[in-house]
Amino acid sequence: MRYLGWIISLILAVGFYIAYTTQYRPMSNDVAELQKEIAMWENMLKNEKGLSGDRNRFATERFFQNDKLTSYGEVEILRKFDLTQKCVEMYISAPNAFQRAQSVMQFLHDQRLLYKNIMCLAEIDSSERFEYRFTSD
Repeated sequence: MRYLGWIISLILAVGFYIAYTTQYRPMSNDVAELQKEIAMWENMLKNEKGLSGDRNRFATERFFQNDKLTSYGEVEILRKFDLTQKCVEMYISAPNAFQRAQSVMQFLHDQRLLYKNIMCLAEIDSSERFEYRFTSD
C-alpha cells in the first residue's frame, strides 16, 4: 500500500509519454511540414505573378460594428497604408459586404490621402472573415 501512489504516478507518466510519442509528435511534425509546403507554394506564386504585400486577417467584429468600420479597424488600416501602394484588395464576408467595403473606401477617402491612383478589389465570401492587403501592382 505504501508504494501505490508511486506505482500509479509511474504508470501515468509512461502513459503520457507513449501518447506524446505516438499521437502528438507525429501530428505536430506533419503540421510543420504542411506549413513549410504552403509557404513554399505561396512564395512561388508570388514570384511568378509578381504579387507583393502581406494579407492581414482580422475578426470581423473587431473591424466592423453595425457594418461600419470601427476605430480599431481605422488604426490598423492606416498602419499598413503607404502612398507607394496602388491597390487594396479586400476579402469581406457576405452579410452586408457592400456596406462594409463602402465603409472602408469612405474611410480612405475621408483621410484625404494624396495618392495618384488607387484601385479597390473586393471579393465577397460567404464565410465570416475580413482580410485586406495593399499591393503595389
